[in-house]
Amino acid sequence: MQLFVPYLLFKKLHDYAIDARRRDRTWRYLAWSLAAGASAGVIIGATLSFAWLLILVHLWWLGIPFAVVLSVPMLEPILMRHVIVPMGWVRTAYRVAARSDPGKDSEAYALCAAAWAYAHRPRPADEAWLIAARDKRTPLGDAEVVTTALMASARGDAATARALLRSVRDLVEVHPHVRELAGEWLACDAAERGAWADVHADADAAAWPASPLTYLLEGIAARRVGAPGAPGRRELYARWLLAPQRAVTWGLLADVDAARAPGDPAPAATAADADGAPGDDLGPDRPAMPRAIAAHLAFVAARGGSAAPAFAHAVRSWDEALADGELRAWIARRAFELDAPLGSAERVMRDVAESVVDELGRAADAAQLGAPAGIGAVGGPLARQLRHGRLDSLEAGFRRWDDRRKYGDVRTATDEWREFVALRAAYETVSTAGGMELRRLAFPHAYTTGTSVAVWLWNTRSEYVLARAILAWLLDEAMAVGDTQAIETCTRNTRLPVPTRLGKFIPPAPRAN
Repeated sequence: MQLFVPYLLFKKLHDYAIDARRRDRTWRYLAWSLAAGASAGVIIGATLSFAWLLILVHLWWLGIPFAVVLSVPMLEPILMRHVIVPMGWVRTAYRVAARSDPGKDSEAYALCAAAWAYAHRPRPADEAWLIAARDKRTPLGDAEVVTTALMASARGDAATARALLRSVRDLVEVHPHVRELAGEWLACDAAERGAWADVHADADAAAWPASPLTYLLEGIAARRVGAPGAPGRRELYARWLLAPQRAVTWGLLADVDAARAPGDPAPAATAADADGAPGDDLGPDRPAMPRAIAAHLAFVAARGGSAAPAFAHAVRSWDEALADGELRAWIARRAFELDAPLGSAERVMRDVAESVVDELGRAADAAQLGAPAGIGAVGGPLARQLRHGRLDSLEAGFRRWDDRRKYGDVRTATDEWREFVALRAAYETVSTAGGMELRRLAFPHAYTTGTSVAVWLWNTRSEYVLARAILAWLLDEAMAVGDTQAIETCTRNTRLPVPTRLGKFIPPAPRAN
């Protein structure tokens, strides 16, 4: 028994160091990583030495299992990342991870590790096994959502994987290993896309516990976006030495010097960002209709941040063109010359306005732009179309969600969460595009349906974590729109203790005013 005391002490030091570095993103992260590595090295060395001693005294049947049982938990990160996951050994990943993370819910990380392996080498049999293992776990928690996201990434659906992994932050059941894996996937995905600002934003908000690879990518992101306090080259190389996949990440280090250093002037504004609305190159002395057509074409061709000003300018130009007296007089004269029926000139103007409204509306929806401020022949109808069309579509989505509850169309907890995430994304898109006015109009639909579904999930299906996430989102929205009755109800609901596999989550006491 005395032989196990040093093992237990070093194992305790290793676990404490890992937990400590998850909470820190300063130089202490490197220090705790070294402490964790040193303690793991001592454990592995002592275990293998004792096992070899047993083999020498012809107790190999005891020495080999002894070495495997005590050293595998320390070697799990290396085996998982460099052997098991790349080979796509789904069930081996599950078993090794379950034995390396003992605790109240070792199956959570095991399920995510299996999904990680599946994402590298998807096979239909492994997918069926994963789905069965995931759906057997109730109620829903962060592990089930991360597993679903990794399976979506295996199918090439990175957008769904990204949305699901980001939604994990709203769940109050927290498995550190699971969150670490989610944060690493998001950091790698953003780095692949060149979205370094996203990596830096997550690091700045400490959204995820940082694995060594995530920690390296966060440092590179800070340098690339020119953030104050970005790590210097020495610290960045220390992070690189600590992180896995050094052959792959070396290229990122080589490129980091090209990134704008903190304090450097921002790049000059491009033509799309410059003052002056698109289409103004025709000049104010040109006829109104050519200027409107030019502004329209400029908006269709606009991308990114230039789309919103181009849209506003196009609407304003069309309002001015269709209200132009000279244009109306010319159309009336042409109708008289062609012996057109009475009212043809006005009908032409209406048809042009309707066509423009339809085309601008489709383009504005695709770009998720807000309703225009114009009140003319194009601006007024276009604003109504965008507001009411988006609101009607959102209301229909919430109605379908509630109808499933009413008529007993029960789905798995994972599918319930995916539907909520999609509806919330649609709601936020409408709110962003339509502003506070449309947000206030949309909130009652979200509140009524969301509360009913959350209560049903809590009381009938015992999906406490899922229900609590919906109620917390409704509380945030109620406070944003200033609905006092909804604030009171949601506050009361979100103060309920939430049963999780790791014990009850007790909401923090409200802060005094």
